[in-house]
Amino acid sequence: MQPNPNRTPIGGGSRGPAINRQVKLNQQQQQQRRVTLQPPQQPGGGSTPVTVTPVRVPAGGAARPTSSSPQAQPAQPARSVTGGIRPGMANPNDPKLKPLERLFALMAQYDSSDLHLKAGCPVIMRIKGEMRPLAGNPLSSDEIYRFLADIATPEQMKVYDETGDLDFAHVLPDAARSRFRLNCFRDKRANALVARRINTEIPSFKEMNLPEESLIKILDAEDGLIVLAGVTGSGKSTTIAGCLDYINTHYAKHIITVEDPIEYEFKNKRSFISQREIGVDCQDFKAAIRTLVRQDPDVILIGEMRDQETFEFGLTAAETGHLVFGTLHAGTVSQSIGRILGLFPPEKHPMLRQGLQFNLRAIICQKLAPSPRFGRVPLNEILICTPIVKKILGEGEDAKLHGVMASGAREGMMTFDQCIKDRCQRGYITEETAMRYASNPEQLRLALQGIDLGTSKGSLG
Repeated sequence: MQPNPNRTPIGGGSRGPAINRQVKLNQQQQQQRRVTLQPPQQPGGGSTPVTVTPVRVPAGGAARPTSSSPQAQPAQPARSVTGGIRPGMANPNDPKLKPLERLFALMAQYDSSDLHLKAGCPVIMRIKGEMRPLAGNPLSSDEIYRFLADIATPEQMKVYDETGDLDFAHVLPDAARSRFRLNCFRDKRANALVARRINTEIPSFKEMNLPEESLIKILDAEDGLIVLAGVTGSGKSTTIAGCLDYINTHYAKHIITVEDPIEYEFKNKRSFISQREIGVDCQDFKAAIRTLVRQDPDVILIGEMRDQETFEFGLTAAETGHLVFGTLHAGTVSQSIGRILGLFPPEKHPMLRQGLQFNLRAIICQKLAPSPRFGRVPLNEILICTPIVKKILGEGEDAKLHGVMASGAREGMMTFDQCIKDRCQRGYITEETAMRYASNPEQLRLALQGIDLGTSKGSLG
């Protein structure tokens, strides 16, 4: 990247006058090391180069900056958010890579989770949860389209041309099989693209800082429905991958996933895993789930439960002896139940509640919070279907669930505020971050001082 005083350096904020002088002294060397990512030329059209500062990747996989410029130093946290740099990963300087692939390879250098390309803007990466623009020329809509056409198949481009929307996964041609999930869309008639970097190594619960004891207790179930809830980018996919990998490691099961697109590639351990991708291995979710039960599964991942039919299938499969995982876009346990009920007309709610009463095993909600030690850490709210929870669900008294979670630590349950308090006391998040994410900041502040007031909804103790 060329230094740009008007833009936040990708490696962090200002480093002071000494660094600025050093950047000026090394400016000529910096220009010599600059890599130009040039999209393919099309007849009658020009293109604007996208420039990046290369970061040399040694054979052992550790990053070594090519200069002391703030823009040339990867922003690596104490523990990587996305898996960091591993041996065998592609080098962004590799001329064999296509322009978009070189940007993908650069993401590893800065531990970036997401790449954003938007017409009229420079390349933007999300690093430790923050959007950071790279110094360089703004991209045009045509350039983004050519970047996409370089790696997509003709069939995929046809879908994008007809619908203006495309989801697919891409694997870099490197030994590490680095994977990326892409969504391409139109923004005010211009082309745009967002790519999520997927950690090919599935981390353990401990490595993800998840509540291990609670999750193991949930995963010991032979059947039932387990719902993972959270907003986009909250780490649901990684948490589910960790759950499936735990089952894969400890049980001999047949696991089937239906994904759009496939994110984590699983390797058979004790279990045997089949992964089906929408649009590649099956036509759509509805077509896939109609035949799932004929494929002798023990564990099923049906991805996002986005409509009534998909959720009904999840409940039915759970009722017939399968362990089913599904995701919802909801922030809390109470919102998750409301979202489930919202998929069905009111006249079906009594029957739906009965289905939840007998077949729901747990709802796990997740948010990601910035951490000075780990980059980001998950905050969780967990509801486990004990007899009292089943009774509450059947009777429709959902307001009581928060109090049950707050007093259900022995069963593995927790509220967000309880989890936030624990994360703060362990030093995983700052007190300022804890207050920002807490539903009751004042009560949390007192709890951190050792004063537990308690409420009708349960305390933070």
